[in-house]
Amino acid sequence: MNTPKIDIADTWRSSSPTAGVPDLLIESERRMQQLDGQLNLKHDFGAVGPVECPIAYDPVRRLAFRYVSAAGYRGRDYSQLRAFSVAAGESYPLLELPLNQWALWMLEWIASTQGAAGQLLGLHAMDRPAEDRVVIEHRLFSLKLGADQLRLRPICRDAYKPLAFSRRRGEFIFAGAEGIYLLGLKGERQLTLPPESDAGGEGAAFHPFGAAEAVIGGDGLHHWDLKHNVCRRLTRNGRHPVWAPDGRGVWYRESSADVHYYDFEQDRTHRVLGLASQRHPEFWHARPVCLSADGRYLATSLTHKVLRGVSQKGTATGTRERVYAHEHQLLVLDLERQTYWGRAGYASQLCWAQ
Repeated sequence: MNTPKIDIADTWRSSSPTAGVPDLLIESERRMQQLDGQLNLKHDFGAVGPVECPIAYDPVRRLAFRYVSAAGYRGRDYSQLRAFSVAAGESYPLLELPLNQWALWMLEWIASTQGAAGQLLGLHAMDRPAEDRVVIEHRLFSLKLGADQLRLRPICRDAYKPLAFSRRRGEFIFAGAEGIYLLGLKGERQLTLPPESDAGGEGAAFHPFGAAEAVIGGDGLHHWDLKHNVCRRLTRNGRHPVWAPDGRGVWYRESSADVHYYDFEQDRTHRVLGLASQRHPEFWHARPVCLSADGRYLATSLTHKVLRGVSQKGTATGTRERVYAHEHQLLVLDLERQTYWGRAGYASQLCWAQ
């Protein structure tokens, strides 16, 4: 498989990583792995299962957390929240869950401000029978280390997918049946995005300093003034926004093959990098970029969709389907030195172990 050519801004150059680059935790092919700063495999923690769940990280104890479940039907079935020790290269279960319960789409480590142990905050899902169907119920949960059960909190019934959480504001952005919602810590709906906005809900980001602002992705980037409940479009295209730690701009994706940056002061978009000759862009593999805590390093995966031919057998209508292959690259950008390096491979989840 050929390595796709990187198309990057003129001021950037390919380079070997500098000393001091932190380790990177990734989920690749449904396995949790720890990479060093040069993107070499340092430890493989094993399979995590098919449920989509972010990686949370406690920098004090150097522990990562994720929901894990059985990957198939051959082994023992299980459902658990699990801890991964970056220092020891070991993992252990935090809490066993009933098989009809799981955690997905959101997992955050909330450090204590008073020296006590922190806690996990996430989205809990449970399926339960109801007449002639199965109902999936979503609730917020928190879990202190060492506790033997989750603390559950309801959310408004039609909010189903979390898009962002602000620790400073204690608020969530959720996608719901009636649009995009701002929720409080008790799960109550505080605001609904104005109906004239056409934000698609493909990711969101709160202002890093706690200002009453957010950016919503999907069908472009949209700036949401939470104080006045006013929304305006920033870009024509864009999804999966990540607000830069200095507050000056937003990193985002237009497809699985590129990374863009929107500058608030200039009101301009910069295409920072992408894959050259991408004739078949797609969005399926696009994920938010991952910024290190100090804002210096950015990690992301790029995907090149390549046409390989057409199927030998036709569909029910007699037409032949095009056959595509996907070539992936995992990249790290040093935003201070404007250098980058990478390796082949794809990461569906990323977390700096810093």
